[in-house]
Amino acid sequence: MNDLNNKETENVIYEDARKILAEALVELANKNSDIVYISMDSSAGAFGDPFHKAFPERHFEFGIAEQNALGEAAGMAISGKIPVVAAYVPFATYRPFEQIRDDMCKTKLNTIIVGNNSGFSVSALGPTHTILEEVGVFRALPNMTIICPADGIEYGQVLEVASKISCPTYIRVSRIKTKRVFNESHKLVFGKADIVRQGSSITLVATGTMVSKSVEAASELEKKGVDAEVISMSTIKPLDEEAIIKSAKKTGKVVTIEEHSIYNGLGSAVAEALVRNYPVRMKFIGTSDEYAPVGTYDELLEYYSLTSQKIAVQVLSFYDSF
Repeated sequence: MNDLNNKETENVIYEDARKILAEALVELANKNSDIVYISMDSSAGAFGDPFHKAFPERHFEFGIAEQNALGEAAGMAISGKIPVVAAYVPFATYRPFEQIRDDMCKTKLNTIIVGNNSGFSVSALGPTHTILEEVGVFRALPNMTIICPADGIEYGQVLEVASKISCPTYIRVSRIKTKRVFNESHKLVFGKADIVRQGSSITLVATGTMVSKSVEAASELEKKGVDAEVISMSTIKPLDEEAIIKSAKKTGKVVTIEEHSIYNGLGSAVAEALVRNYPVRMKFIGTSDEYAPVGTYDELLEYYSLTSQKIAVQVLSFYDSF
């Protein structure tokens, strides 16, 4: 685990995940000739244009035929290729779910599914595109792994990490520019959590977009005398249970924060690990059991109390309740 220096700096960096993924995909394909790219009517929006220009013969466009695309991806994987399939979350995960379950997971194929525009990224398009429960769906699939990068540093490494996992991997990608959390020396290690802030009063376990928000919330909590430890859980499945248990034993209180439903997502995974090994008081911060309303990204963060300020308020209320 990395204990990172989180001193406030004037040079806050925000990065476009899709731009970073586009560059990383070309770099990976240059090193590994087995990498192929599959798109479904959204190649440009799904960071595929640079790959197409560099390797047109290794880019396969299926149009609005997601089930065919995922079935073909499984066939390519059986043939020794490593397909990277990218599309909006609902079209990369739900429409071809049977192919993912039966063709990829059941046979444990080395395939990479990239769900673009996760969470509230395209919330103006309504609940059909605002997907807040796919991590829970994929958590239930045997052999499926799930990675939710925290910042641009991890987005730059995640495709190569996923290419070396001998089973299907789902990567959750936000359209919103992400705030830099880690320094340049950080390494994304599959299955391992990172301590981004040491603390002793309470544990905050966050994933993806909520890692930077949780670090900011921890700074606010410090002003109130609460020393929060922040864990970045980029790999949701398999979960780094050791890191969670170790922190829980130190603080005795755990809060999970995710841009996802509180049902069967990160919070549920953490709770399952703790109830088996070291039960402690817990709070879950995320979306409720409902379809999201239409609004801008910032409006929905406010609506679901997922801003750093509102996270801090919720954590403090929980901390003060016992």
